[in-house]
Amino acid sequence: MADARDRAVVEAHALRTATATAALLHGSRRGPRQLRRPYAAVVASLVVGALLMVAVWAISTIGELLAEQRRERARADRVTAVPVVRVPAPGPTGYAPQRPL
Repeated sequence: MADARDRAVVEAHALRTATATAALLHGSRRGPRQLRRPYAAVVASLVVGALLMVAVWAISTIGELLAEQRRERARADRVTAVPVVRVPAPGPTGYAPQRPL
């Protein structure tokens, strides 16, 4: 009787040890065949990375376009600025001196 009881204790210990080892190695799954493949996480990571790259590209392109518009506006403001015309002061007669023809 004691022999059967000892064998049951040893078998129970072996089963618990195997279960604990499998849990440590494979997570909460029961075995390596039931492991979830990481393809979904890899694909999701690639999609998120691609979206981030497109967002950075779009923001930099919009920034360049805005900077170009500012440069063109500044150039146009310089070209269309009203030139300063100096008018000679009136002479002793009250009229501006005439230039010789």
